[in-house]
Amino acid sequence: MKYLQCDTCSHTNALKSEYLTFCDNCGKKLPNTFADWRKAHPLGSFSEYQQSVGISIKEKKPNKTAIWLKKQLQPANKGKVIVFFSLVLVLLATAGTLFGKRAVFTLLYAKVPKSYLYSSWQTATIGRQALEISTPVKLWIHDQALAPEIAKVTEYAKSYRNEEGGGIQITVNMYSYWENVANNLENAEDDTRRTTQQDDLSDIHSKSIPVLISGMSGKLEEGNYLYKGGIRLAFQNLVVVKGKSRWEILIRYRDDDAVAPQVAQRVLKSLKIK
Repeated sequence: MKYLQCDTCSHTNALKSEYLTFCDNCGKKLPNTFADWRKAHPLGSFSEYQQSVGISIKEKKPNKTAIWLKKQLQPANKGKVIVFFSLVLVLLATAGTLFGKRAVFTLLYAKVPKSYLYSSWQTATIGRQALEISTPVKLWIHDQALAPEIAKVTEYAKSYRNEEGGGIQITVNMYSYWENVANNLENAEDDTRRTTQQDDLSDIHSKSIPVLISGMSGKLEEGNYLYKGGIRLAFQNLVVVKGKSRWEILIRYRDDDAVAPQVAQRVLKSLKIK
C-alpha cells in the first residue's frame, strides 16, 4: 500500500484513488495530488503516480508478549495467573533467603583491580609520629571519637582511611599515651583485636607473627572471618609500638581475592616510621 503524507498534520492517507485531494485527518489540500502530477506527466498512469509519489509505511509487528498478557488477564484465566505469580514470589523469597545476602555482599565488596600491582602508588608521610606509607588509594583523615576509657589515657590520636571502593580498605591509626600508661606490644595487640572484633563478625581464624618495622618490634595478625553471615573477609592487622607511641595499620579485603594479599603485602613493606 502507498500513502500520501499531509504537509499540515503529517497524517498518511491511503493512496487508493486518483481523486484523493484532501487529508482525511485535517481536511487540508494534499501536496502532489494525481491531478497536479498529471500536469507534469500527461501520459502517466495512476499506478506510475503511486510508485513515484506515494510512500510506504512499515507495518508494526504485533507484540506477542502484550497479546499473551492480554489473553492471560481475561476473566477466564485470572485464577491461573494468580497461582503462577504466587509460586514465583515464593520461589524468589526462598532464593533470596538462601542466596540474596551473599549476592548483595558480593556486589558491595568488589575484588581489587589487578592494575594495582603494576600502577604507580602515592606515598604519604602522615601523623605527628611521622609514618611513611605507599598505597594504591588515597588516604583521608578519618578521626573517630574514642571510647571514654581510651580517651582518658590518650594524649594524641589520629586516623586515616581510604574511601569506600577499590576492593580494599586501609586504615592507619596513630596514638600517643600519657606517661603513666603501659604501652607494650602485648597490650597493643590485645587492644587492636578487641576494637576490630564486632558483633557482626563470626567464625574468626587468625595467627600472629612478629615483625620488624624501621628497627622497631611489631606484631602482624593475619586471618579471616565471616561478615554478617554473608561474605568471608580477610584481614592483616599490624601494630608497632615505641615508647608512648603506637601505630596500627589495618587492611581488609575479600578472602577469595587472589590479588588483594599481594597489594596488602606491598603496602606493609612500604612502611617507614621516622
